[in-house]
Amino acid sequence: DPDSEVVVFAKRTVKDLKLPPAFITHIAQSIQSQISEFRSYEGQDMYIGDKIVPLKIDLLVNNTIIRDQFLWDLSNLESDPEEFARTFCRDMGILDPEVGPAVAVAIREQLYEIVVQSVASAREFRVNKKSRRGADYVSSSKAGGGSLDLMKLFGGRSSVLRKRKEWEFFEPIVDLLSNEEAEALNAREERNAR
Repeated sequence: DPDSEVVVFAKRTVKDLKLPPAFITHIAQSIQSQISEFRSYEGQDMYIGDKIVPLKIDLLVNNTIIRDQFLWDLSNLESDPEEFARTFCRDMGILDPEVGPAVAVAIREQLYEIVVQSVASAREFRVNKKSRRGADYVSSSKAGGGSLDLMKLFGGRSSVLRKRKEWEFFEPIVDLLSNEEAEALNAREERNAR
């Protein structure tokens, strides 16, 4: 979106959250700095060893706990975290309208981290390549960061079907908590954070 939309978004956020008007500038500046950082990665060389990476979701949104892990294909530019989140919520019967956006944000944050690591790996590869003379190969386990080595995961086969014993690890978990359970969980997490 154009940069002018940032101020409109900041004003709307301040109004929705009933914050003092002074927060408009702070919110807009925070968004602008994050956009600038994100744009700094445009056109950068990236090294992504494998195109399929594991993503994990572990969220508490209102009274809903969502835990899931799945494989994401980085080479499929049609993949849309928001559409994935809508489909996930529909499939799991989640009615809370805040869960879908939280799932999409969690996916986007992980994808962003992968991009940052990939750019850093590409830079490191270029520096190491210059210093080693003639080395043209980097193992995907070193350069890929959190990416999967599909040969290890699936053996020598090219199938992406999971074995029965692995089903429970890739099964989504959705728990609805009572208000008391949610408050107790929040209090426990707050204590652990301190």
